[in-house]
Amino acid sequence: MATRGNNRSEKVKRIFQQFDLNRDGGLDREEMAALVIAVNPRVKFSDEQIKAILDEVFRTYGDYIDGEKGLSYDGLLRTYDDGAGDVDRDFDALGLELSFDEDAKDKEIMVRAGSDEVSSSIAEEMVMESQKKQRTAAWAVPPNHGIVFNDTWKLVNDLTMLIKRMKERQVKDGNFKGDNDSNNNFDANSDAGWSRELRPSSEIGEKRVFWAESGHDYAVFIKELGVLRSRADGARSREEAFDGHMAIGRVLYEKQLFKEALVSFKRACELQPVDVRPHFRFGNCLYALCSYKEAKEEFLLALEAAETGVHQWSYLLPQIYVNLGIALEGEGMVLSACEYYREAAILCPTHFRALKLLGSALFGVGEYRAAVKALEEAIFYET
Repeated sequence: MATRGNNRSEKVKRIFQQFDLNRDGGLDREEMAALVIAVNPRVKFSDEQIKAILDEVFRTYGDYIDGEKGLSYDGLLRTYDDGAGDVDRDFDALGLELSFDEDAKDKEIMVRAGSDEVSSSIAEEMVMESQKKQRTAAWAVPPNHGIVFNDTWKLVNDLTMLIKRMKERQVKDGNFKGDNDSNNNFDANSDAGWSRELRPSSEIGEKRVFWAESGHDYAVFIKELGVLRSRADGARSREEAFDGHMAIGRVLYEKQLFKEALVSFKRACELQPVDVRPHFRFGNCLYALCSYKEAKEEFLLALEAAETGVHQWSYLLPQIYVNLGIALEGEGMVLSACEYYREAAILCPTHFRALKLLGSALFGVGEYRAAVKALEEAIFYET
């Protein structure tokens, strides 16, 4: 079996070949437009929207544009690496399949040409990758726009051990309340935008975790966490520092250490002010802490950034609308929330959670007929 990275590259290659109709090694504007439309079969783009998307791609990835040929394969791969699309989703939407014969040939070539040392290193790499998947949350593995740099994995592993150690001590002392299983799906704000969302407190109450923040164990944890943050700040590049703080924040959020997660996401916002994700995550933390007004303001910042880079962040835009609506409902602004749920449903008609929330909000303001229609749509897509 090919490694995950090889599969990803092969999928991008197959997508590229599917739309490089003249086989000149580039995707011109017409071919690129066909790709955008094909991988979004449920979206009806206007000519103006397609033009705006193409302008953004060809401007952002100008270094990968080869004259009249258009965007190169490396350029398309880079767009996926930057989060402009989901490789697996697009690959499946196009009905493509990997050629396992080619994978087998590649393995045979490696076996024939490689030494025992090379074979060993490949095996070790596959084992390490498997271990990462087993011990790390799904968000941290591409293509979910998680960890990018190898050193960030070390931060995540060290932080996971610190939290585990603190939990064991608090459980032993009788200070820990709740079940903090890393697989409890509390991280309800997937970057993919429509897989999971913020839930009302009544739905997650039994899964909430309460850490003892006044004891010695917590103080030690905060001190050791500060060391990890310093390591992230000392990274070789601004991008790697951002990657580190985002990953630290995601782990803390997943473990329901929301106050500490806020610190990490705020630092990530400082490092990459125009990146939507830290603002989005910051808003999620604020909502979890019942700071609805502040959460709303942060989601508005995320929305502003997403609309500025409409192509790069289009995958996350529906979820920003949904979470903004939820924050508005937290403030009691149900009518305003309806508008944002409606916007999310327009952008992603199959977003059943947006439809469900829209239906509930419409019911709350007395729009019963519209509420029934929205809820019927939600039921259809949820099943």
